[in-house]
Amino acid sequence: MKHSNSVFPIEAFGVLMGAVKTRMRIVKRVEATENLARSSCSYEIAPEELYRILTDGEERGESLVGFYHSHTSWGAEPSKLDLELASFPEISYLIYSVRDGILESYNWTGRRFKKERIKVCKRRVTASD
Repeated sequence: MKHSNSVFPIEAFGVLMGAVKTRMRIVKRVEATENLARSSCSYEIAPEELYRILTDGEERGESLVGFYHSHTSWGAEPSKLDLELASFPEISYLIYSVRDGILESYNWTGRRFKKERIKVCKRRVTASD
């Protein structure tokens, strides 16, 4: 949320690395990234930056558990563009509405977003179906 507020009015985007335990994704590391789109309604990450984050995480024994991005002027629900950009099934997509101050999480099934519960614990975020 801090990243989202600091880059407003541009959408924030980041990568969530951690572990999967049964049906729960545990975030151990939050990697804030630059939004190459520099847009208030879209995001783009440099492929080499995503590769670096995933490779570094793998070396630490972490897996990709999700992505986060902000919505600057609307709610924390997935947009049509979010549906088009989603490409990693069975991970969490956290959306923070800067306007409303609300954080929601969704699991991408490969066809649709399914809302999931989240629990924030001392700078740690967990998500479960």
